Amino acid sequence: MKFKIDEGQRNEWKQLIETFDGLKDFIYVESDDIYYVNGEEFLRYRFSNLKRDKRAELTYKAKTKEGDNIIRKEVNLRVDASDAATVEAFADALGFSRNFKISKYVDIYVFDDVTLPFYTVITEDGKRDTFIEIEVKEELLKELTEDEAWAIIKKYEEMLAPLGITHKNRLKKSLFEMYRKVD
Repeated sequence: MKFKIDEGQRNEWKQLIETFDGLKDFIYVESDDIYYVNGEEFLRYRFSNLKRDKRAELTYKAKTKEGDNIIRKEVNLRVDASDAATVEAFADALGFSRNFKISKYVDIYVFDDVTLPFYTVITEDGKRDTFIEIEVKEELLKELTEDEAWAIIKKYEEMLAPLGITHKNRLKKSLFEMYRKVD
């Protein structure tokens, strides 16, 4: 679940999240995401901007049901050894064309059942947006019923309520839908 917040809440967010029991890890990431589009399907090429991390990933995403960003087809490929030109040529060969690029600056808090990323997105034209997400861990999703997964999300919404995070503020659109350039 994604929630848009005021960038000025960064310190409040950190102070609140660090009071939660069960914090396992903290990760800081800077990356660029380049999106390639073919109809309603898209590829996201994500690569790190940090010298210590050369991770790069190409992700294919497609909705399996109209209007549903939660249940979708998603395939991730590591492409650490490929440069941007090779990835773009591959996307082009598959019929995908470059649509937009965003830069992300992400604080990730890791718990047993969720990751809680807090991040700022900067578009190519300099627009800034800040988000918090509640992401049930992918490996758990395979074992949980949909109701059990929603219960975890609701638990963290309650914990984050002091920052205005409630079911009423859930965003329906993915980053792709928010920033996609439509002709």
